[in-house]
Amino acid sequence: MQQSLASKQDWIQCIQQVLVTDSPFQYKATIDKLFILFAADQFRRNGNEVNIDIMPTETGISCLMITIFPKKTSLECTLRRDDEPSAIVQQIIDSNCTTVVLRGCGTVIQKLFLIIDWALHSGWYVENTMMSTLTQQTPTTKNYNTTLNISIKKGAVNSI
Repeated sequence: MQQSLASKQDWIQCIQQVLVTDSPFQYKATIDKLFILFAADQFRRNGNEVNIDIMPTETGISCLMITIFPKKTSLECTLRRDDEPSAIVQQIIDSNCTTVVLRGCGTVIQKLFLIIDWALHSGWYVENTMMSTLTQQTPTTKNYNTTLNISIKKGAVNSI
C-alpha cells in the first residue's frame, strides 16, 4: 500500500480496515508523514500498541515506519495532585494491559514512584524512562517543572 492520504481521518479509516482483520497495520512513509502520525497517535490514545521507527534512506529523506497492533494492550496514566496511587494501581490491575505509561510532573513524581514500587514487585519491569521539562510561562515568571515518563511492561526481562 503506497499511497498518500489527504487527512488524519482518511488514515484512521485505512488503518481500521486492516485492524478489524486482527492483523497489524504497517506502513513506511517517506513523504506526507504528518497525517499518518496523527492517526497513529489516535490509536495509541485508544489503547493500541503503536511502534514508531525513523530510519535514514539512500535518498537523504527519513523514512517513518509505523506498526499498529490490533489488540488494545496499552494504558496511559497522567498522574495529578489529587490522584491516589492505590486507585491507579487498581486501574492497572483491572485493565489487563501489558504496557502502561505513567507520567508525572513536579512533586507528583513521588506518587509515580509509589506505583513503580508496586509494579516492580508485582511482575512488571521498567521498559523505558524519559525525563523532560514542562515550561510554564506567565508575563512575569517562568516555571520549569520536571516531567517523568516511565513505561512499564508486564512480564520478565529476558537475560542471556
